[in-house]
Amino acid sequence: METIDYNNKNNILPEFIKGIPTAKHRSRERRSLITIYYSNLWKKLQREGKGNMIYNDYLGVNVFIVENESDKKTINTASKNWQSTYAVKYLEVIVKDAIGDVNKPVYDHIKTGTQSYNGYRNMAILYYDFTNNEYDYLNFKVKLTIGIKANEKHVQYCVNKIEVK
Repeated sequence: METIDYNNKNNILPEFIKGIPTAKHRSRERRSLITIYYSNLWKKLQREGKGNMIYNDYLGVNVFIVENESDKKTINTASKNWQSTYAVKYLEVIVKDAIGDVNKPVYDHIKTGTQSYNGYRNMAILYYDFTNNEYDYLNFKVKLTIGIKANEKHVQYCVNKIEVK
């Protein structure tokens, strides 16, 4: 088991990281931030003429960021911890650079509920590693879930932290 040296300033979690509150009880604030991050991303993609799409290099497809679909599951999931909210802030980079795990299949069956309600026929599961040499708490992995519809349209479904390195 890895021991954390709390005397090292690189391991002391600040109250805010890039404007995101880190305390567990501040999920309501993180929900608001996630909503703002999605709104800003949609506006940016529109300004750049990308039509709410981000190309994922690994899958070789455009991934759509769909208002009231991509953000809903993420808001509920990512607001639970600061790392997931931090990931949403960098969603464009994550969608572009996320890759599959060599030990797991990329494609998975849908679950009943929201995934089937949104019309996905299967899901793609990709991962992205945040790495930072200066601050240990900024080293973590996120899971990007992409829903694939019958017409082959890939839609960002959720992004959330899965483990701390």
